[in-house]
Amino acid sequence: MATSIRVAVIGCGGRGRGHLNILSQFEDTTLVAICDPVEAARKAAGETFNIANRYETIDALLDTEDLDAIFVATPAHLNGEAALPCLARGVNTLLEKPPGMSVAETINLRDTAKRTGAKGMVGWNRRFHPLIVEAKRRVTARGPVTQLVGEFHKSITRLSRSGKFPEHLMDNMFLETPIHSLDALRAIAEADVKEVHSVVQRSISVFKDVHAALILFDNGCVAQLIANYTTDARLERYEIHGRDISAYLEGVSRGTVFCDGAQHELTGAGTGGTVEQARYFLDCVKNDTPVLFPAANLDEAVKTMQLAADILGGLR
Repeated sequence: MATSIRVAVIGCGGRGRGHLNILSQFEDTTLVAICDPVEAARKAAGETFNIANRYETIDALLDTEDLDAIFVATPAHLNGEAALPCLARGVNTLLEKPPGMSVAETINLRDTAKRTGAKGMVGWNRRFHPLIVEAKRRVTARGPVTQLVGEFHKSITRLSRSGKFPEHLMDNMFLETPIHSLDALRAIAEADVKEVHSVVQRSISVFKDVHAALILFDNGCVAQLIANYTTDARLERYEIHGRDISAYLEGVSRGTVFCDGAQHELTGAGTGGTVEQARYFLDCVKNDTPVLFPAANLDEAVKTMQLAADILGGLR
């Protein structure tokens, strides 16, 4: 591979532009192309980041460009569909979450990547979030994590009014945002799931808007997940408990660790993990090394999507 990593970004909306901004700051990365079916989005992103090669379709992009990696940042329900041809062509691909709208779709991505040898990674950036990483480090320095709490809340009413998402995604918004928290719990626990007990309801909306789950991991760690869409605001928070120590992460932009009769403040998250995540993936591509923990490779993605499916199976 040349010294510079040749990268394309599929999806020129807000999330894609976020990736373009990060990638443009890496000295060993060259942004060679973008792809989006919306001409105005292609034009705006291309002009902002000085990218001349702009494609309307993924096939045209793959047929024309010689790429080392692709970042997929399409609307949530299209991530798997957009990533599949990239992996099928053997192009290393980081795709935004969720990696498909079902376990079966995610398994297909995994199996396709294994067949072609492409590296696949899902953008669950909480695995690299500086505050979460530091809080976990402090807790596990004293012993295993004993209990976890993850929360991610948004307003289904506001989302419904926005008309931003198709109906089948609106009824599974758990996969669009709270799955970040679900995957974070899996990554912090560092264990496979043993039991899942859940309640999912449509309470104030025609769409699923209340999700509550109790998860037992095979190492004994217990996690509680709360994903509420009946609220009026976005909220994300975590608790990590261990041996005589607890970390409470709010935002996730600040945190407090309680131990030894004192409390210690954690601040300065900065990147939210997205920069560190991109750097890790690009280093795997550059050095031809496998995508391993803490990253979410496609094997990990299947496990998180299976857990999500098990929780959603508690619909009442």
